[in-house]
Amino acid sequence: MTWLDASFRHSVGDFDLDVDISMEKEISVLFGPSGAGKSMTLRFLAGLIKPNGGGRLILGNRILSDGNSWTSPKTRRISMVFQDLALFPHMTAQQNVAFAMDDRMPRKEANKEASRWLEKVGLDGKKDLFPHQLSGGQRQRVALVRSLASEPDLILLDEPFSALDTPLRRSLRRELKRLHRETSVPMIYVTHQIEDVCSLGDRIFLVKDGRITGKIRSEELLSGTGERWHSLGWGTTMEGTVVRGDGGMRFLWNGGKLMLPPSINDEGPASAFISPDNISLLYPDIPMDPIFSENIVRGTVLERYVIGNVCHLHVDGGGTSWQLEFPSTSYTSLDTEEGSSVAMAIRPRNISIIFKNRRNLP
Repeated sequence: MTWLDASFRHSVGDFDLDVDISMEKEISVLFGPSGAGKSMTLRFLAGLIKPNGGGRLILGNRILSDGNSWTSPKTRRISMVFQDLALFPHMTAQQNVAFAMDDRMPRKEANKEASRWLEKVGLDGKKDLFPHQLSGGQRQRVALVRSLASEPDLILLDEPFSALDTPLRRSLRRELKRLHRETSVPMIYVTHQIEDVCSLGDRIFLVKDGRITGKIRSEELLSGTGERWHSLGWGTTMEGTVVRGDGGMRFLWNGGKLMLPPSINDEGPASAFISPDNISLLYPDIPMDPIFSENIVRGTVLERYVIGNVCHLHVDGGGTSWQLEFPSTSYTSLDTEEGSSVAMAIRPRNISIIFKNRRNLP
């Protein structure tokens, strides 16, 4: 049964957002590069921005917008978790969570309910601490249960785990999935990390240049190959194998090898994914950062175009089609015209690995 049905259009300068989203009571992921319109989409759903091109928003059995009316954020019953969490610094963890229930119950009862929510995420002993006294992961958990405590019909999460290290992100993804199973509250999660997509997404919306360019179920993604991403028009994916070598893990594919981040410990057949904004170009006369030493691929520019202030390159290198995106003001003294030769560099931490025959990442 469709729980959310949304469609809206909005223009800001030369950027046009034209989005259609429908989902059930599940976790959906908006996946795409920076500047694609993901966060703006969440703000429309939350009612923080009114689309100047019209829109429709149906949530459950409530019509929140039909082109003529526009429901205020306060009455939408939609919670939002921002990247900076927006916890009140002058309130304790318990008070932050209780604040979400102030309009539904007396303060004493709200505090008791807040303690119950904090206990769900192992923070019952931290309820009297202020945000600055909590770790990053603990603050994330407070923000999550605060969003649930208001009994919303939908939760929007705008890259809430992006600033955390890999082990903590994995732990919080598990926490988020557990809370979703227990509450059945549908969620929309914005990310540009493929690990989040594979771990969280029941339904995946690929966002590019203000449009939804692909809609797939998680089982379709994980049962297919990296070509699935190319068919959706975003990112560089290679099929190969992860092996253990001197000095760490490597990804081997028919075009060479890449050093992987320390967070990768397993071996076996896998796909490597690199988002277009995580590939750098090297200047031939400038010393190279040692971190790039093993992860350099040389190729030829097949296509170059500029949309807004973003330059897009398609490069053929190592038997692979690479996609790059960077500000049009970058690399101005480097020849990136079609037919030119370029050297691409990838930081190990920017390589995402999807192992074959694994239903979900942790």
